[in-house]
Amino acid sequence: MRRVAANVCSLGILAMVSLSWPTAGIAQEENPVRGAWIVTSWEAPDGTQNTEPQPGIFVFTEAHYSIMFVSSAEPRAQFSGDEMTDAEKAAAYNTITANSGRYEVSGDQLTTRAYVAKNPNYMGAWPENASTYTFQVEGDMLDLTWSNGAKATLRQVDHQPAPW
Repeated sequence: MRRVAANVCSLGILAMVSLSWPTAGIAQEENPVRGAWIVTSWEAPDGTQNTEPQPGIFVFTEAHYSIMFVSSAEPRAQFSGDEMTDAEKAAAYNTITANSGRYEVSGDQLTTRAYVAKNPNYMGAWPENASTYTFQVEGDMLDLTWSNGAKATLRQVDHQPAPW
């Protein structure tokens, strides 16, 4: 009988402790940038706007990110044949930005550190290759502002078909 009473008492204490202990799901804050976002507009540091940008996608998981976008205002040129010329390769390379790695959010600041990048100099500076952006999320829209004043406006596309 004493063994049963001791077990019941132990179960009661365990239940009280587990009910008062915060769970990971409750203790964590929602990550406002997590998801897949497509570029809807760019604003240059001088205020020039491009409201019909070339394709770009920013993907943020819980701790990692991947960014890829066409950095030119015009569509990328198609290759002229089956074999690319060196000039065509260079033009294709020069019109795209790509990097992936880890990121952190603190207040309205988002800091990325690339593990891999199209630009080998940026990638080779790990972990000092940090880029910090100011961000603002409103509904399904995300504004990212670079330290030089450039700004990207993105729309969340999780579970939605891409517009192209």
